[in-house]
Amino acid sequence: MFTHNAGAEIERALPALTPSVQFPVLICVLCYGPHAKLARRFLQSLYGNTSPSLFVLRAGLNEVESATYRLFAEYADRFGNVELFIESKNVFKNPLMRRMFREKPIPSNWTIWCDDDTHFIRPDWLLRLALRIEASPEAVMWGPIHALWRKDNEILEWIQQAPWFKGIPFRKGRNFDGSRAVEFRFAQGAFWAIRTKVLHQLDWPDPRLIHACEDFILGEALRQNSFRIEGFNYGVKVNDSPRRNPDAHPVSSGP
Repeated sequence: MFTHNAGAEIERALPALTPSVQFPVLICVLCYGPHAKLARRFLQSLYGNTSPSLFVLRAGLNEVESATYRLFAEYADRFGNVELFIESKNVFKNPLMRRMFREKPIPSNWTIWCDDDTHFIRPDWLLRLALRIEASPEAVMWGPIHALWRKDNEILEWIQQAPWFKGIPFRKGRNFDGSRAVEFRFAQGAFWAIRTKVLHQLDWPDPRLIHACEDFILGEALRQNSFRIEGFNYGVKVNDSPRRNPDAHPVSSGP
């Protein structure tokens, strides 16, 4: 676990170097189905590269196998900084994310989101992130930046019906095939950090979201409200496993 000298130095230095972040931060992860190997890798990499004193972990367990539950229960007993949000039946990603953000008050200025195939590979990943946050107070979100082009009017109309939509025209561009499309710039959904007050301001995740699509839609929600996203991917690996629930509908059709 996190016991080497470099880790102890990071633990001592972080609060003084980055006072606006305010530790411990909230880290969230959502696990689904029979994928205990991913859960084990996530937990080992997080606790192996991050002092438990610097974070509280909220784990959404969405219809998981018993081995996954036991893993999180063991870490909760050992470290005392794990909160479990258990769903015996699959409620899909975004409804459980919303429950994790809203059932209990978020105690930190920053909220970090991880999918279950996210894992950490450097012991100074949180130090680097906190230093970036401290140096760029105008940025409200950090993560691996991506661009996406969409042409489906259904998604565009869905966005225009959102309470957070401010009427700012969509950003037009051209798809890889040269056709005209709407361009979305966003932090990839497998790992991001966001100011907690922005989650509350946007009422995120949008209650109409079901599964997937939330990353580029969040990017648009931030753009509509003149919030700034910056890139960060140091010491973090994401999206190296197939989608765990590929047939789920991304959004509801209601207003």
